[in-house]
Amino acid sequence: MTSTVETQAEKVADSQVDNNVTSPTAEEKEKIGEAGKSPVKKGAAPTVRKTDWEKDKIYLYQFTRCPTIASASPFCLKVETFLRMTGLTYENIDHKMKYKSKKGQLPFIELNGKEIADSDLIIKELSEKFEKNLDDGLTAEQKVTSHAFESMLNNHTSWVVRWWRYNNPREFLETAKLDIKQAVKSVLPRTILSLLVTIGFKSHIKNTVKHGLGRHSSEQIYEFGKQDLKSLSQLLGDKKFFFGDQPHLLDCVAFAHISQFAYIPFAGFDEWLKSETPNLLAHCDRIKEKYWPDWDRICKSLELNTHLYAEGEEPPLSDAEKKAQEEKKAKEEAKKAKEEAKKAKAEQKKKEKEEKERKKAEEAEKKRLEKEEAEKKKAEEAAKAAEEAAKKSEEAKTEEAAAAEKPAEEKKE
Repeated sequence: MTSTVETQAEKVADSQVDNNVTSPTAEEKEKIGEAGKSPVKKGAAPTVRKTDWEKDKIYLYQFTRCPTIASASPFCLKVETFLRMTGLTYENIDHKMKYKSKKGQLPFIELNGKEIADSDLIIKELSEKFEKNLDDGLTAEQKVTSHAFESMLNNHTSWVVRWWRYNNPREFLETAKLDIKQAVKSVLPRTILSLLVTIGFKSHIKNTVKHGLGRHSSEQIYEFGKQDLKSLSQLLGDKKFFFGDQPHLLDCVAFAHISQFAYIPFAGFDEWLKSETPNLLAHCDRIKEKYWPDWDRICKSLELNTHLYAEGEEPPLSDAEKKAQEEKKAKEEAKKAKEEAKKAKAEQKKKEKEEKERKKAEEAEKKRLEKEEAEKKKAEEAAKAAEEAAKKSEEAKTEEAAAAEKPAEEKKE
């Protein structure tokens, strides 16, 4: 039985690194069926995941975006660049890192209810169906040259990139500025994912050994890459594109692979490209400018479908995203209502407290005034009593004086 951690490790390992190489568990997935729900016989038609497809519209399944490059997979970048060069109508599907083709690969496309996997087969079938052969106009010799260099890039040069990434997973994530938690849509903590990155990536080292390139030292492998790039640089020379003023399929394939060295640099390849093959970097810039005007927006927003809306517009939402947005809005409104109710309750409590304190203060003031009035009345009564006492005393004195004078007068008489 495959554990949740093992499954997550495989997802992390495949994310942003694996491409046209069938993952180690592809055969197991064929046996148990997609998501382990029902058996899928070998050779059976895969389930179309985009059920509401539009006729002749291409639905592209690929890895998530990257902050430094539109796709950290040269094969995904190759297919999307081809679609842009040919002007074919396509839409990227956000599959939340849950789906691969029946062959266990990314990218793959769905077209008119049919799945097509492997970047070369995708380009071949689309070129034939829509009559969009990018190599029209080339001579037979040029087509042979193009095929040879495309094979070199796909089957040799790309393994140099993989070798470094498999052996240096954390450096790769740091250089690519990838948030692995966001990239694989995982709920696991970043500390766990960081460990799984190392385990998952290093589990692919055996693939480079089986290929043959992985049997050499890192220095020898990097030198292989430099020789490939030098040969490509010599073919390009001072031309705008590999076969003149117009781009062809080799320009598409070369751009996808050179970009991996240029935008997620390692082993000093960025400086080496600047000094030894600056024409390849200039070629990348020309392809970007011509077919990827939204490159910076992609790297900043990590949106899959910036080509479907103009700059400044909001990206179209999927049904799932709309539902999630509505649920989020409902939660926010409920939270806001709860906070407002809490605030209103607090305000009411505050008012009641203030009213209670006001009444208490009024009562205290009333008592104070009553006390003052009583004291005043008492003082007045005391003053009145004192006045009466003084008056009586005065009257008594007068009477005493009168009484004293009366005997004297009588005696005089």
